[in-house]
Formats: sequence, C-alpha cells, structure tokens
Amino acid sequence: MKKRILMCSLVAALAPAGMLLATSSTALAQAAPQGRTVTPAIEGFHVEKVPGLEQGAALHFHVYGTQNALVNVSIDGATRGVQMQETDPGRYSGSYVIGNHDRFQPDSRVTAEMRLGSQIATTVLRDGLVSGTGAPAQEPVRQLASKDARVVAAAPGAAPPPPPRTTERPRVARYCTSCAVVEKVEIVREATGSARPLASDVQAAQRYRVTVRFDTTEATQAIEYDNHPGYRQGDRVRVNDGVLSLDKE
Repeated sequence: MKKRILMCSLVAALAPAGMLLATSSTALAQAAPQGRTVTPAIEGFHVEKVPGLEQGAALHFHVYGTQNALVNVSIDGATRGVQMQETDPGRYSGSYVIGNHDRFQPDSRVTAEMRLGSQIATTVLRDGLVSGTGAPAQEPVRQLASKDARVVAAAPGAAPPPPPRTTERPRVARYCTSCAVVEKVEIVREATGSARPLASDVQAAQRYRVTVRFDTTEATQAIEYDNHPGYRQGDRVRVNDGVLSLDKE
C-alpha cells in the first residue's frame, strides 16, 4: 500500500514537467520557418561622380537590392575590385581610390555582382564616372531637327511644313520590373569525388543554368534547374521569386 501511494505521488509530481516539455516542443515546431531559397536581385546601382579621373580621386559606389548578400564592383582597366559592405539592410557601399597603375576611362564598363549562395545577379552602371557625362545622346539630334525646320519655314518661297499628325495614338511605355529575356541556357556540371566518375554520376551531377537579363535595370540573374527547363535564348519571360514563366503579353 505504501509503494502504491509513493508511485502515485511521483506521477503527480512529474506530470506538469511532462506537459511543459510537450508544450515547448509543439511551440518550437510551429515557430520553425519553412526553408525557402532567396534569389538575389539588384534594384539600383549608383556612383558619386568625380570631376576627373586623376590619381587619388575616390569613386564611391552604392548598390541596392537583396539583404545579406556578397556584393563586388569591378571596373574595366582597374587593378583591383571593390568589396562592398552592407551599411543598411539591402544597401551596400564601397569606395575605389584611383591609383597610378589604373587605366580606365570616363565611360569604362562598371559591373556590380551580387551573390547569394549559388545564385548570382549582375548589373552594369549606366552613368559615367566623371561629372557631366551620361547625358542622353538623342537630345542634340532633336534640337538640330527643330532648328532645321525653322530655317526651312523662313526660307523665301519654301512650302510651309505639314501640320502634325493627330490621328496616331501615343504609345504607352511598358514598365515591367519582372520582365526579362533569356540570354543563354547552359549545362553546368558539379565536381564529383572520384577521379573518373561513372556515366551515371556525371548524369546526376549535370544541371541546367538559365541566365536572363531584366528589361528595366539591365541586371542579369542565373537560375539553375535539375532538368532541362524548356527555355531557349531570346525567349521573353517573367521572373517571380526565382521562378521563370513565359511572357505572353
């Protein structure tokens, strides 16, 4: 009888602890986030321009996009690259001081690369590096055309210019941040452990990489597939959360 009473007392004492452990395990299971692959995306690329590219001048670059990524900037003709630092969530900054051995021009190609895991996104700087560069090239053409029209109208005996056509509907520019075009589809093979892998091992390590270029930012993004995705170079696509789909508009 005393043993039964002792066993009942132990069960009653340990019951709250068991309930607490069960409740904690359930809460942890519910709080664990589901795994999701984050695709890098560059939303902006900016440079603080300098008056000239003389030795000692500092170029300050800023890249905006996905958080917690590795970002580098490279300049054609430069002796080194720029390792960008994430100063704010999704904002990366870095500087390049021009050295004596650098040989780049005001319109040298500047590329930003954002890496997150095995995914890579790149974009090219549209503006120049020197103040006063990067103006639209078509503006002088429009000004010359308007001057020529005034000269023809003022010439003696010249026929008046025809009235502007009003029947055509103005074109509406299409702004689509997810629209892109397939630049290339390539086969990538992962390294295997053996020096001479079997044919089955090579087939298993083979993947497909589709590289697309966005319409609005000129940035590129590489997406990998285990099987052939069915896209070809030149296809118009949309990119949503790292998933490609044909653009039917």
